[in-house]
Amino acid sequence: MHSASLLLATFLYSLSVVAFYPYSIKKSTSGKDERHKRFYPLSPDIWDGSTDAPTLVIEKKPISKSIRDNKYIILKSDPPTVPSSLAVDQDGSDFSFVVTLLFGSSKTPLYMLLDTGASNTWLMSSDCTTSACNSHNTFGASDSKSFRPNSSATWDVTYGTGSVSGIGGTDSVSFAGYTLQDFGFGMATNASDDFNSYVMDGILGLGRDPDNQIGTPSIMSALKSRNLIQQNTIGVHFRRHAEKPADGVLTFGMINKDVLDGDLSYTTTVPGSTLWEIPAGGFGVDGKPAPLQPNTTVIVDTGTSWILLPPTDAAALHGMIPGSKQNGASYQVPCDSSAVVQFTFSDVTYNVSSKDYVGAKGANSALCASNIVGHQAFGPNTWLLGDVFLKNVYTVFDFGDGNGKEGRIGFGKVKAVPTASTSTSTSTSAGEAATAKASGSGSRTAASTTASTASPSQSGGSQQGMGLGNGAGLVGVPRMMAVSSMLAGCVGIGMLMA
Repeated sequence: MHSASLLLATFLYSLSVVAFYPYSIKKSTSGKDERHKRFYPLSPDIWDGSTDAPTLVIEKKPISKSIRDNKYIILKSDPPTVPSSLAVDQDGSDFSFVVTLLFGSSKTPLYMLLDTGASNTWLMSSDCTTSACNSHNTFGASDSKSFRPNSSATWDVTYGTGSVSGIGGTDSVSFAGYTLQDFGFGMATNASDDFNSYVMDGILGLGRDPDNQIGTPSIMSALKSRNLIQQNTIGVHFRRHAEKPADGVLTFGMINKDVLDGDLSYTTTVPGSTLWEIPAGGFGVDGKPAPLQPNTTVIVDTGTSWILLPPTDAAALHGMIPGSKQNGASYQVPCDSSAVVQFTFSDVTYNVSSKDYVGAKGANSALCASNIVGHQAFGPNTWLLGDVFLKNVYTVFDFGDGNGKEGRIGFGKVKAVPTASTSTSTSTSAGEAATAKASGSGSRTAASTTASTASPSQSGGSQQGMGLGNGAGLVGVPRMMAVSSMLAGCVGIGMLMA
């Protein structure tokens, strides 16, 4: 394994959370970087402030929850009232975001981790006897009269410190008002003990790559080929566990206007990349740009919770946050920091408020952990933005049409919750608020409601012209979209390669 990944794994093991770090770099014989996804489960060590090691403490708050037959607790979101949508639930720590899919003739519910980093879909098989499978919900022949196993279609996936392997399977799967007959997926007949740490029963692959290691069409390919969606898109809205309403939602084939406030600003994916990878426009703090390296790109992944920046960029960013302190790949920041971190795409700038990038406080320290990590997940000019950024923007992943229309990612402002008084500060702006009432008809028919490229908003949120690129200074002084998220460890699985 790449030495940098081992160093990051050591850092992650010092944290007090259970989460995923999904990526590492492997050098191919051709000399090019092959991209692999990996995870590192995090051990519950506690930072008492006596050392520089940070901690991210999970605080379970009173909230609606569903206690499963096994040991895991899922915090439930409200049922969506828009068509073609699934409620996005989570584990209560803002680490793992899952949706419920119903498999087979018995419609067995399984919690599937959302992962835009890969197109593989697999679930734990009832034939699996490992500790991890025994502690999760599973699926197999006894659960469905229509299930067909394919023992000759073997597969295996290694995620650094953990692994799964199994055979192929075919059955119906129902979700969001759709039912896919004869859908192929992986049946994990072996799962390492690492999976005891995670709530999900399987992975829902939502990546761009049409190929996957399991050898079955992705769920988006199946929807598109069967003409069940008018737009080849998914829309994602995550909600922090402590926020109300609990309106996390995944929408297929349409733009969720109950969540989106205004238009989307789209950025086309990088040519030749099979990831959700887009060019960066800039980054900085409080309207001041940090130096942007040429040809910097950004991978946007629902399966990752932290922000991971190459060491040079992480150092530049934290150097603009007063009172920050570096400790290897990790940083600490003042617990009362009010600096606003910013990222720009296609001339629209989005904020990450201090309540999101400021992590847990050490018991004997005046500093808190920073939820922005200095680690080169890919090349020296590639960032990894996960749920820390996505949690309070509405994000649309557009797969394109395969006939010349390229993939793209659209970000938009989330509707504010109507309250007696709405904050207008940069750290608690309308962009952080939850959506207003849902007004969907409940019909499954996917509407064609593609939004246009965003124009400057007259009511706050995002605006074009920030100019945080290349350290060249501000082109304009826009109103910012506050991206509020309770950051955590890197969550995700995907991009699976042998």
